[in-house]
Amino acid sequence: MKLTYPPQKIDVEKRNDGTLILSSPIKLGQPEINIHSKFKKTCDEFPNNVWLAEKVDNSWREINYKTAYEYINSISQYLVNIKLNQNKGIMILSGNSLDHGLLNVAGLCCGVPVSPISVAYSLMSSDYAKLKHCFELVSPGLIYVEDGLMFEKALENLPIDNITVVCSRNPSTKYKMILFKDLLSTSVEINLNEIYSAVKPDYVAKYLFTSGSTGMPKGVINTQKMLCVNMQQAQQVRPQELGETIIMDWLPWNHTMGGNHSFNGIFWNGGTMYIDEGKPVPSLFKKTVENLKNISPTYYTSVPAGLAMLLEHLKVDELLRKSFFKNLVYVAYGGASLPPEVWYGIRDLAKKTTGKDLELICGWGATETAPLATSTYFKLEKPGNIGLPIPGMKIKMVPVGNKMELRVKGPNVTPGYLKRDDLTKKAFDEEGFYLIGDAGRLVDKNDPSRGIDFDGRVVENFKLLTGTWVDVGSLRLAIVNSCAPYFQDGLVAGHDQNYIGFLAWPNVDACKKFVGDDIELEKLLKHPRLLKEIRRKMNEHNKSYPGSSTKVRKVLLMDKPPSFDDNEITDKGYVNQSSALSARSALVEKIYSEDEEEVIII
Repeated sequence: MKLTYPPQKIDVEKRNDGTLILSSPIKLGQPEINIHSKFKKTCDEFPNNVWLAEKVDNSWREINYKTAYEYINSISQYLVNIKLNQNKGIMILSGNSLDHGLLNVAGLCCGVPVSPISVAYSLMSSDYAKLKHCFELVSPGLIYVEDGLMFEKALENLPIDNITVVCSRNPSTKYKMILFKDLLSTSVEINLNEIYSAVKPDYVAKYLFTSGSTGMPKGVINTQKMLCVNMQQAQQVRPQELGETIIMDWLPWNHTMGGNHSFNGIFWNGGTMYIDEGKPVPSLFKKTVENLKNISPTYYTSVPAGLAMLLEHLKVDELLRKSFFKNLVYVAYGGASLPPEVWYGIRDLAKKTTGKDLELICGWGATETAPLATSTYFKLEKPGNIGLPIPGMKIKMVPVGNKMELRVKGPNVTPGYLKRDDLTKKAFDEEGFYLIGDAGRLVDKNDPSRGIDFDGRVVENFKLLTGTWVDVGSLRLAIVNSCAPYFQDGLVAGHDQNYIGFLAWPNVDACKKFVGDDIELEKLLKHPRLLKEIRRKMNEHNKSYPGSSTKVRKVLLMDKPPSFDDNEITDKGYVNQSSALSARSALVEKIYSEDEEEVIII
């Protein structure tokens, strides 16, 4: 399908020091005053449309907009009853669910900040340090857990004596817990419209937590204005041909892409979100595949690893292909790190299945931009392009060494970090541009309207002991492409070493297909045929990239996929090189040790 986009134009200011200021000539339309304003309009316009659906006992539990609004009124009354406000908000410890969605919107509607927290902080931590840190910053008046018993241990590590704890099932016997159904049955006794209309644009809507490579999570302030403006911006560059909006989505709501762009985008368009209990890890992805066989989305969003896994299943599963591509208008991804093999592979399969062209759309931004800052609101010919600034945004491109650092400014940018004025001050330059930390280069210096190519992180490049600089972003993609389809992504190592090593996340399905055996992962990663093939492909890579800054000496295959919860995937959707290398320092040591049992020598 040929999509209709706004005019592909850009305004450019050139400065004497080589700095460029890029801004959209498209005038930003009038955003909604607050989240409730839009949600109510959608509920009035599409009362019978399904809003959210989740799997319960192998069938979909659905809720339409009319019923959702009634529930949200009841929940809002409850929040008023327990005196929650801008200074005493909601902390959500559980993952995506229908109840989570209802509580989230109720908080947004009545001006109570919502803080969704990574599930890993509660269920995969030994000391609960990050959970405690988030709790201290937020100081919530209500904590929500889906399963009371499952989160009991985490709650034991928090001072919750004067805090309302709500669960959907299995209440703890140690703590008083309110059942979520009691919130849904709360009688509305006041004029809630007065509460809803009093929510101002500068009110805090959410605190979303994000971490760098070290230290405790930062609470990024997301205001009502940020969320409403970013939705308005997204609508103005959104393909108009989408029509009915149906998505199947697993992206966690404690991250900006899932919790803001996907979640808010659904009710902004009166659409339906099917909550996918699968995710792109070998043990859970089969659930995603089965769900996509039953639900045909109109657009689909995932991280590069998820799209790579999906492609392998699409290649061999005709039923999946027919269902997935049936109503699909476009595929969206973030961060521009999608390997060419995956990018072209999805397009080619779509064409073979439907006879129609499928477009891939890339967006880029951060938690601090709510999240969208740029978008490819024009037809892409190849991967790598993150598009142009969306209406109301300015992109500053500043020469830093051999790169152009990207900085952003606009009404969707955060005012700062919760209780961290020091970090807030460091996050902006003298002109108020947010220092996002990424680099980019113009696709065509003579025609800036062709967009910006993503050029990795400003600070992730490193020097070998020889003094040679290694461009991590471009090398990582080159290696993944050279070893297609067996690598999904990976990490480039070599800082203060004599040579480059590569830690690879294998495409498990493609590897199994190659060896012709559905064996367990541990045996697969040691399979002689697979190792021989990877060695062959890497030798071909080294012939094409013979320089010391691009030639790879050793490869190690990793059995643990990149994790959102461990900050190995950024809020932009791509691999966080520094964070992941730090988390996997033991594997890096293996590459450079004399013990080469698990290492592929090239």
